Amino acid sequence: MSDRSVPQRDTYQVAYTSDATDFLSQRRATTHATFFLPYLRAGMRLLDCGCGPGSITADLAAIVHPGEVIGIDIDPAHINQAQQLITQRTVLNVHVELGDIMHLAFPDNSFDAVFIHGVVEYLADPTGAFREMYRVLRPGGVLGSRHGDWGGFLLAPDEPLIQGFFALFQQLLQHTGGDLHFGRNQVAALHQAGFSRIVASASYDCWTSTPEARQSVAAFLANYCTSSAFADPLIALNVTDRRSLEQMGAMFRRWGMDETAFAAEAWGEAIAWKG
Repeated sequence: MSDRSVPQRDTYQVAYTSDATDFLSQRRATTHATFFLPYLRAGMRLLDCGCGPGSITADLAAIVHPGEVIGIDIDPAHINQAQQLITQRTVLNVHVELGDIMHLAFPDNSFDAVFIHGVVEYLADPTGAFREMYRVLRPGGVLGSRHGDWGGFLLAPDEPLIQGFFALFQQLLQHTGGDLHFGRNQVAALHQAGFSRIVASASYDCWTSTPEARQSVAAFLANYCTSSAFADPLIALNVTDRRSLEQMGAMFRRWGMDETAFAAEAWGEAIAWKG
């Protein structure tokens, strides 16, 4: 790990349970960075902003090998898990370290490519984050950005308790300064940050593609309902109570056993170049 000092975090306040981290670690470049892969080539130096547990980061390193990949995250637990994964996969051209997206600890014009996934929608200053990425990109460098958009979330059956959970999640995101529709709004933020050539797209992640996937995500969400990371701030805001959250968790467990259950998350994507 680098000994660079990490500035105080800006507004990113998402807390992760171990179940959530396990959920994130299932993501791969072929499932969550498909839109970006055609723009990568061997020998690129790449920065993964918000690398999480490192599963996508390691895949990107294999694609740009022998180029160097650096993954940063503000959560020490994620950095530790990413390092373990990199060691297990014997990926030699990737390094992970603590870092703050709002204050990147790299010189101007340092990278050929930057990747960011599911982070900027939680920030109060998304344009500022993109300006930092623009700064560290070399002229002609490419950014791949993929962020959620709650305006497109799909769910069946239309169970009130489960809908209530997602309403609370969105309320918490907004309370901490996030943008529920950043998937579509990121194009404007990219322009404001200085990017002029932008190609936008959109896609879905289906959480219920197999019975195993459905049951896994249901178990994760059931536990998340009553986790301190989710429950405590909402109870402090006086918008729910622990009993209601326990009922939501129980409903998720029943939903996970329902063969008709469906859930899919909408994402806005953008490829942007530094002029």
